[in-house]
Amino acid sequence: MRRGLACVGLVCAVLLTGCHKEDAGAQQQGVLLRGQYQAMTGWQGTFQVTAHLGQQVYDFVLEGSWTQDGETVLTVMDPEWMAGVTARMTQEESVLEYDGAGMTLGTLNGDGLSPIAAIPTMLDEVSQGYIAQCSWEQEGERTYLELLCRDPEEEPGEGTEYVMWFEPDTFQLCMGQVQVAGTTVLTLTSDDFTMEMKDNESTDHANLDGDSSGQSGT
Repeated sequence: MRRGLACVGLVCAVLLTGCHKEDAGAQQQGVLLRGQYQAMTGWQGTFQVTAHLGQQVYDFVLEGSWTQDGETVLTVMDPEWMAGVTARMTQEESVLEYDGAGMTLGTLNGDGLSPIAAIPTMLDEVSQGYIAQCSWEQEGERTYLELLCRDPEEEPGEGTEYVMWFEPDTFQLCMGQVQVAGTTVLTLTSDDFTMEMKDNESTDHANLDGDSSGQSGT
């Protein structure tokens, strides 16, 4: 079982590992963000992705969507030689479909994480994983809520870590990174990410240490 901070409502019992007192406001906003992502019934967006696989660097654009009772669908829109490659993922299986020549990009880590599957994996980390740090990140005139998710059994900078930046008020995912052993292997940006929510869903209770039941995340 993963251990760490458990927060109820807007009251945090203990500061998050890696967070300073001045980031208490970010912690509170992180609690609300986790609640929103746990209550989400669907999402959709367009993602600009750069994947570093060995000596090769791939830039591509994905359109993606997910529904709670359906599946995750991610389709490559650009570049042309990759266009049409589609990943369909459910809780039971994942299928990669494509027209024309086959394509193998490779994996980002030793657990078989593919560049296309990195996006839903990131979002699962937000709702179910271990959030090691919440903080504010200033970029120009804009302020983002930054979350760092990782395996709590690993030391910081080891294993696979997910860093994500959100609009602090709308919780829209704006940017993300996958880091393996301290090296960035994938970056993404999105300017049209949207969430579908349950009607009258309360997000007063959330747990930054795992899923909504308090158990460890994926």
